[in-house]
Amino acid sequence: MKHNLKKCILLLPFILGVTGLLSSGMHVPDALFQSFEMYFLNYITTPPNILVEIARWLAPLATAGGILLALSELKNRVRNYILYRRGNSIAVYGPQPHRQELLSKLAKGGIDAGDYDADTVVVRAQDYLLLGEQRDTIKFYTENREKLSGHTVYMQAELPAQSVSDAKLRLFCPEETTARLYWKQRDIYQISAQNNHKVKIIFVGFGTLGQQLLNYALLDNIFDPDQTIEYHIFGASDRYSATHPELDKISDPVIFHTGQWYEDLCLLEEAKLVLVCEQIDQFNLVQNMLSALTVPVIDVFAADGVTFDLLEGKNRLRFYPWQQLAWEPANIFSSTMFEQAMELNLHYAHLYNGIRKTPENRDSEWAKLDGFTRYSNVSAADYHDIRLHMMEKLGWPEDAKELSSRQLEFLAELEHIRWCRYHHLNNWKHGIPENGKHKDPARRIHVDLIPYGDLDEPTKQKDRDNILLLLSFLHGKS
Repeated sequence: MKHNLKKCILLLPFILGVTGLLSSGMHVPDALFQSFEMYFLNYITTPPNILVEIARWLAPLATAGGILLALSELKNRVRNYILYRRGNSIAVYGPQPHRQELLSKLAKGGIDAGDYDADTVVVRAQDYLLLGEQRDTIKFYTENREKLSGHTVYMQAELPAQSVSDAKLRLFCPEETTARLYWKQRDIYQISAQNNHKVKIIFVGFGTLGQQLLNYALLDNIFDPDQTIEYHIFGASDRYSATHPELDKISDPVIFHTGQWYEDLCLLEEAKLVLVCEQIDQFNLVQNMLSALTVPVIDVFAADGVTFDLLEGKNRLRFYPWQQLAWEPANIFSSTMFEQAMELNLHYAHLYNGIRKTPENRDSEWAKLDGFTRYSNVSAADYHDIRLHMMEKLGWPEDAKELSSRQLEFLAELEHIRWCRYHHLNNWKHGIPENGKHKDPARRIHVDLIPYGDLDEPTKQKDRDNILLLLSFLHGKS
């Protein structure tokens, strides 16, 4: 669209000149030629009418503007080519304002690839970031799938990350990024340990943000096999609860309330953590909560805390600027978690199929996986940060060789709980497949979706191997 606008501006003097000269009785060839000459200051006779007068003044300006546009385009092409050759470029597509915001943060590594329109092309870059509405990002990706092949593509979408098949396609959802960061930064382990791992957590508001926070809470807040962390949800949850029928298999209960939060103030007073996820009319909601509750801290997911400066009791509010953090390039393009997940998958390929541990095999084995299995490995790597924090608080060694058998068994059981929860959140259940194998992906059943104590020894060893392998990354032995 922007290219079409530029063309119209450049052609405007020509159109005005031809129109004016034809209306004065000039023949078509002469009108065309003289209008073209205006761009080079060659029209020196008296203009026959106002259209020609305007055209002869605008034409030289259009010429100068066209030259500047061409030079600017050439400069951008040269810059983008240099970035591409250096191997550190990221082409950013999508509408304002996030595209410019990301480009300013990427500094010298960002390439402005424009918005999605008929003139948008795939520029040469190392990686790609597709921002905007899900329908636009998916359409652009599918139309240019072959050209984007072999490059890592980060796509903004609300689809579950495990729902995509392409190994190089990584979905980016600001709400999901927020959830992943929040539980790691909030130190829930400390809260849980201080309360013998018996904790109530309240969600007020349950849109996309609340749903992602719950998903990651269930996968990350795993500290003790006997813990009971209750998640109480106040908000529209009918669709979520209906599409997650295996939630009741997760040991930490998720309780969906049909009433409003203010109808159960006693429950909120008992909670160790109150999260305000609701974004609509948030100021009045928070003001009402401050008036009705005496809880010492309320976590508010807001753009910033300035809006709440006038509220009495604002010192009891803990603000989480989720949109700002979610759009940080370091959080969007973080690769450590994926690299660990790929190493974990390669380890199993080596252990059970004899695949050599090489960078090429790491990539090829990763590409063989379906989306669900791929993100099962990602989930294991993601939880590793929580594990390390917990081990630090407990004073346990990070070196795998220094762990006692009791400590390793404890960590292995927690890993099995996480693995089961990942499957239950994706609607898998326990069952014995008719194919004689451990699992049947078509029916979403797995024989090992049982308590850790009921597993056979080889299966328990898999969980121990996960722990030992992920800990070995810290000491460069992976």
